[in-house]
Amino acid sequence: MAPTETKLSAAEADAATLARLRQTIDELDAEMHRSLIERGKAIGTLIKVKGTSRPGAAFRPGREADMMRRLVARHEGALPLWTVEHIWREIITTFTRMQASFDVAVDQGVARDAMRDSARFLFGFTVALHGQPDASATINHIRESGTDLGLVSLDQPAEAGAWWRALGRSTGPRIMALSPYIRIAGRPADHASFVIAPELADPTPPDLELFAVSTISGDPRPAIAAAGGAVLAEAGKEILIALPQGTAVAALAARAGFEDVAQVGAVSRGIAIGETGADPVLYQRLDEAGVAP
Repeated sequence: MAPTETKLSAAEADAATLARLRQTIDELDAEMHRSLIERGKAIGTLIKVKGTSRPGAAFRPGREADMMRRLVARHEGALPLWTVEHIWREIITTFTRMQASFDVAVDQGVARDAMRDSARFLFGFTVALHGQPDASATINHIRESGTDLGLVSLDQPAEAGAWWRALGRSTGPRIMALSPYIRIAGRPADHASFVIAPELADPTPPDLELFAVSTISGDPRPAIAAAGGAVLAEAGKEILIALPQGTAVAALAARAGFEDVAQVGAVSRGIAIGETGADPVLYQRLDEAGVAP
């Protein structure tokens, strides 16, 4: 066989292989689109059956956390996990807004660009973002809107004070989730933040409950740590703590030396993959989370 004929045959074989791969990709794209259409129909039926247009009715942070855990468990291959997470969050947000419309208020008092990136990663590009000068303004926006979510940076300047004391009042906003939920080296939009929501109509039982407390004597940290909790933020004698669900808070308060206890939210523990330095109270290691590496 002549060299030219060999080269032509190899080129034809490559072209045929590429054509088959492109056909497979087109078929997979069509299958994904069909699945999204079917998901939309299912959400439409859910709305008719349950009715979820009232404020806070469509948010299911515990169910969303369970979806993320299952996503991590089944993921494999070259596609970065954070890319898959972002796609899923875009889908979740879109279908949640079909049930009950909302926008997102973003605390821009700290790390303005990082907070904007985190909001877009979590909620996509179809949700309107309302920039707020600080954490307190973000909480006020949520309270006044009655429907919107908020994103508040965990890292706050001293002048922010005990901003969390504005949460958890009767029918008021509260912390409902951590961001990022999946901690993994190299991921984008990894600025530590809280997702804040109006009162949820049907909250899923969380892993951790968050409390605002005032210290009255000594250092409460050892007792809080012994109870499996952590101090998340502090401003003078005011501290924000996370405790495992079901902790006997009154008894802990007596041991730790704090008072004026008010629950300001509840969250599901996130998942930490690799060496990220994630707080073990807030994040489970991958093998502890019941998912395969």
